[in-house]
Amino acid sequence: MIRLLHHYSARVLLALLVAVTPQLLPASVDEPQPTHAEGFELAYHDGYTVLTITQAHPNARRPQRYLLIERNREVPSAYRDLPRIYVPVERVVTAAGPLLAQFEVLEAPDRVVGHDHTGRIYSERFRSRVEEGRLRRVGEPPHMDIERVVALEPDVVLINALGPQSETEHKLREAGMPVLVVGDWLEHDPVGRAEWILVAGALLQREREAAEYIDGVRERYQDLEDEVGRARRGTAHDETGGPTVLVNAPYQGTWSVPGGRSYMARLLEHAGARYPWSGHDTRGALHLELESVINAASSADVWINPGDSESLADVLRIDPRLHVFEAYQQGHVYSFTARTRSGGANDYFERGALEPDRILADLIAIFHPEVLPEHRLRYFRQLR
Repeated sequence: MIRLLHHYSARVLLALLVAVTPQLLPASVDEPQPTHAEGFELAYHDGYTVLTITQAHPNARRPQRYLLIERNREVPSAYRDLPRIYVPVERVVTAAGPLLAQFEVLEAPDRVVGHDHTGRIYSERFRSRVEEGRLRRVGEPPHMDIERVVALEPDVVLINALGPQSETEHKLREAGMPVLVVGDWLEHDPVGRAEWILVAGALLQREREAAEYIDGVRERYQDLEDEVGRARRGTAHDETGGPTVLVNAPYQGTWSVPGGRSYMARLLEHAGARYPWSGHDTRGALHLELESVINAASSADVWINPGDSESLADVLRIDPRLHVFEAYQQGHVYSFTARTRSGGANDYFERGALEPDRILADLIAIFHPEVLPEHRLRYFRQLR
């Protein structure tokens, strides 16, 4: 076999390697593909791209394909039946904070002309556009103002959906609006969720910019994960699995915690923490009674995201029995409310979805302060 390989040129050898192990070679920066996301695929062609959304909503049984085609191109016969979006998009309506943030990251905030709830926008650039009347509120699904959307003449309306042919999607399609149902929020991998910026890149024909951005996120995230792994090696935390972390707070008698395969559980794992419900094989939430949570996590070292509490006193207003948690008694309680504005704006749910590396850095600094001693929290703050 070795002698046979000597007869091939370097070009032929490369072709053979690509055919046998294509995953070993990186995708072109002009034709980027997700490496962590499970919900979409992009097939690039001359003048058009076929976008396949493999999971547009929970329990989706079949993929949805879209044709993203340049305005001056003839529609390929093989794709005439696909929903059509003309690119680059010039006018966009968004119905979720992370979808809005993607256009700011790609330096295209002027393309967004409508958003579901403009009063909850954190970004200063978009808030200025709202004040100037260039970004209009269109209402949140399922109560979106379809007439206002139609008046904005968007090239695409980006929405999330809880099921097939949601009421909002149906009404928009009836009105002749080009709708793209995005499943970014369903990704359980933090980097995978951020990779949906590649879809925005394809819509804007800024694939290179999107690829460069997400490559940086992937690299920084992996570096942080490796760093906390090295720092824990051989320590007490290495043997115990890290500090134990409690998440969320009870609401109306029920305490919902992330499942063991959820977005938050994955973040906690990568940040070197031990999560009491990591063994539950679900991406959704577990709905528990307070007593059950006390039994599992009363001795937790850290408590994050205690509802909408702004202080330690607020935590006890939820339920006085929450004082039993050692994390509360030690003051090790953190909320993701470091970047908020009046009206309910919270950047954790806007730009944060595109910055899993910075969220991971926050969590590492909370759980393992010796690893990132100079880090200043961006999305989280300690309750006093």
